Formats: sequence, C-alpha cells, structure tokens
Amino acid sequence: MTQRSKIYIDATLGPTYSFTKKHYYHHIMEINLAHVLMLRNQKIIEQEHASSILEATHKLYKQGYEKKYDSNFEDLFFMLEDDLSKVIGPELVGNMHIAFSRNDMDTTMFRMFWRERIVEWMNTINILRNELLRLVDEHKTTIMTAHTHNQQAQPTTLSHYLMAVVHNLQRDVQRGQELYNRVNRSPMGAAALSTTGYNIDRENISKRLGFDSPLSNSYDAISASDFMIELKSVLSISLSTLSRFVNDLIFMTTNEVNTLRLHDMHVQTSSIMPQKRNPSALEHTRASISKAIGSLENTIFLAHNVPLGDIVDIGDDIQPPLYTGFKTSVEVVEILTEILHHCTFNKELLLENAQKGFATVTEISDVIVRNYSIPFRSAHGIVSTFVKDLVKEGLDLTNGSASKINNIAKNSFQILLNLTEEEYQSAICVRNFVNVRNILGGPSLKAIEFQYEEAVKSLKNDNYWLNEKQKQFFDYKQRLTEDVVSCIKK
Repeated sequence: MTQRSKIYIDATLGPTYSFTKKHYYHHIMEINLAHVLMLRNQKIIEQEHASSILEATHKLYKQGYEKKYDSNFEDLFFMLEDDLSKVIGPELVGNMHIAFSRNDMDTTMFRMFWRERIVEWMNTINILRNELLRLVDEHKTTIMTAHTHNQQAQPTTLSHYLMAVVHNLQRDVQRGQELYNRVNRSPMGAAALSTTGYNIDRENISKRLGFDSPLSNSYDAISASDFMIELKSVLSISLSTLSRFVNDLIFMTTNEVNTLRLHDMHVQTSSIMPQKRNPSALEHTRASISKAIGSLENTIFLAHNVPLGDIVDIGDDIQPPLYTGFKTSVEVVEILTEILHHCTFNKELLLENAQKGFATVTEISDVIVRNYSIPFRSAHGIVSTFVKDLVKEGLDLTNGSASKINNIAKNSFQILLNLTEEEYQSAICVRNFVNVRNILGGPSLKAIEFQYEEAVKSLKNDNYWLNEKQKQFFDYKQRLTEDVVSCIKK
C-alpha cells in the first residue's frame, strides 16, 4: 500500500477522523444496526449471520471508540470495518454492507446529527422567549421612547418593544420546525446513488432510525447539500435579529441613556478609569454573533461550484465550520438569556426620556384630523411648523399651547382651527399616546395583553413540539436496542 502524505494526514484525514468520531460515531453504529436488522427482515442475510453481526456491532456501539487515527485506513468507516472483521470475520462484515455505501451512510449520519442540533437550538431559543415574556409581563405599562433612524420617534412601552423581539424568535422557531421536517428524511437505501438490485425495505430502515420517511429520489438522497445551507440560513437570520437587539441594549447601557443596568457579573471595569461599567458581556455577545455568521457563511462557499454528486465530496469539509457556527449561535442565545434574567430597566428614566422632546406630536396631528376634519397633510404641516418654532425658541411641548397651534394654522395655512387646551394637553401626554393606540398590534395595555397571551400559547405549543421530537429520539434508540437484543437471542 502506498504511504499517504503526512501533510494530507495532518491537514485533512486526521482532523476529519477526529471530528467524525466525536460527533457521528453513535449515528454510524445505529445506521449499521438498523441496516442489518432490515437485511435480516428481508431475508437477504440469514438470522444466524445477522445475530453475529449485531452482537459484535452493538458491543462496539455501547463501549464507544477511543482509537486514534490509523493512516493505514482512509477513515473511521474502514477502521470500524477492520475491527469488526477481527471479531466476526471479513465475510460477515462484507455481508453487513450489502446494499450499503458510505455515500448514503454519510449523509444519513449528517441528517441524524443535525436534526438533534436543530432541536437543541430551538430549545435555547424557547428559553430566551420565555425570559423575554417574563420581562414583557413585568413591563406592560413601562413607557419608553421608540427610535427610527436612531432618532426619537414615538412613545411606546418596553413590553411592546420586547414583543417585537419575541415575534422574531417565534418565526425563527417556525423556520426551525420546517427545516427539521426537511432534514428528517432518510437517504438510506440510496447506496452509492442508484439504489440496489436487492429487495431492501427503505421504509423499514427509515423508521428504525427515527426518520419521518425515506427521500424519494436516490440521486437527491446522496447529493443534497441544501439542508445544510438552509440550516446556515435559519441560524443566520436569527443571529441577525439578535445582533440588532444587542445593539439596542448596548445603547441603553450608555451613561447618556442609562436606562439599562447590567448585573455586575456581566460588566468589566477600566484599567485606568475607576468609574467604568463596561457592558462587556453584551459586547462579546455582539462579536460572537459576527463570528458565528462568518463560520456559517463558509457553508455556502463550500457547497457551491461542485458537481451534483456524492455529498461526501464536500460533506466532511462543511461540517466543522457549520458546527462552529451552530455552537457559537447556541452560546449567544444562552448568554443573552442570562444577561436579560439579571439586568434591570430604569422605568422612571425611560418615562422621563419619553416625556422630553417631541415624540407625541403625531397625536396632535391625529387630533386635528379626527376632531376637525383637516386633511392629514395640512395637519402635518401645521404641527411641523409648530415644532420648528418651539425649537428655535429653545422650548419644548410643555411650553407650547393650543392657541399657538391655532395661530400657525390661521397665519401660515389659512385654516381656521379651534384646538382646545384640553385637547392639546391630552395629545402631548405620553401615557395617553400609548393608551389610544389600542388596535391589534399596538402598545396599549389591552393590545399588549392580547399579544402576550398569544405568545405564551405559541411558546407552549412549540415546547410541546420539541418535547415530542426529543421523545422520538429516545424512542427510536430504545426500540433499536430492543430489536437488536431480540435478534441476538434468537
């Protein structure tokens, strides 16, 4: 046998072996066990041979595999085959791989691994959703200023803002569920790419491995990489939303804003400035989001511009960056959940900031339109001129008046307006601004309570879905073991 290149071993074969052994070993062994059970059921191999193969394979499955890479073999697949051959002989091991290829095995183990990781990720997202809903419930009437273009926009509530994040995460989980359903299809039985002449039962092995069904085209089964790219996309979309949320939280911790205070465990001080409370946990979370997206982006670069053939061509190379991106994504959600659990929002300062400036003037325009049938664009112009005049005079809304607005309407727009002082004071009140926005999706208490209740129901349903999937993982493994033990005893 020609000696393999040491550079090739150190750079590719060794690391790939280690990664595969760490993450996919048990899936490989489960595939082997399920395949032999299927061959036995189809009478492709004899009961006696199946029993011997299953006994040796199951023993190896339970004890694990600690061997270091042996360069005499291409990969873990052939090392396992050699070990089993020493126990039960090469002929039985060869029969074990009737209608079986590394091609369908590899993409099957990828799908088995990633369906578990998808559930793991969704579970962490749901924990974050639960934490956010706790804050929503606590801050249903906490007034704050919303910003657009990084400028003061309108008053809202902290719960209204946080519900926007909750809804984003809710859609992330929906995307995860849809992805799971596409991932949880079995490639086994596709063999190299065009199935086999043996009378195998693809439904049988699919069910034994906990899949919903077999993939219906064998070429697609061994060549598809879209499920990994879709995983990259689902994670990246979620990370993108979280990055915007983290950016807002960092803004709120600044001394000039000071509406969010992190727990001491999540801040660091300066080496020279004793007063500093740097929001380091949030800053590192922001950086971790960038690292995760960078790792995930490698997936599409690796998957494009290669032949539509065996996924093994690129599958081994995609896995490490995809896993790094996944692992960092989970860590981001976990630390953000912890930060939110221990932080405090300054309700008084949030309200005070909302009362400053001109955030409520939209309501003045709306009152003019609703109560006096003035066209909105005219009302907008009147109030815009009113704000500009106050700014020029160094004043704010508390120094304004209904009479000033009436004069501007008459002198600058030739409109007779009789806005009352009571109407003016009500319009500039931040609590009134929030309370009158009582329609579906709005920030009023009634609207928020409806959103909150719907979000709680959604989270409950999604947690139920996840529990069912985790139960399915446990059940298929248990059934597989029971069937193996039963076959060995026959």
